[in-house]
Amino acid sequence: MASKKPFLSLVVAVLALVVFAAGCGSSNDPETWGEADADGNLQTNFVRACSEANEDGGDLQFDEVQAAAYCECAFEEIVEIFGGVFVEGTRIVDVADAVEGQDFQAFKDFEAGLRSDPEDIPAEVEAVLNLCVSQAAP
Repeated sequence: MASKKPFLSLVVAVLALVVFAAGCGSSNDPETWGEADADGNLQTNFVRACSEANEDGGDLQFDEVQAAAYCECAFEEIVEIFGGVFVEGTRIVDVADAVEGQDFQAFKDFEAGLRSDPEDIPAEVEAVLNLCVSQAAP
């Protein structure tokens, strides 16, 4: 099982990228997963940056295939934790009855919190990232 330290810098970089990529969507400050995903690059950008951070010399020491598997898993899990749902395979929309604390605003708050305290990773997020590491590892 991987410790918090190996993926800590990845989490910060990747979540920052998600918000940055989301800002390039249909508005400067998206309010929903649908708005964040509107330009179609959210997942692609996330997986590319995440993979680059974890291949050959990255914290997790994954090869290209392992990094891609980890990053796909991490993206899907983070979206689902924070009230997103995948429709038609790749499009992301908000869960219709998302509760406060499990919605896109909660994701934005979480990402902002990581910027000020990178070690403040909720247990639920840490658990899914560890799960993704174990699924991608040889």
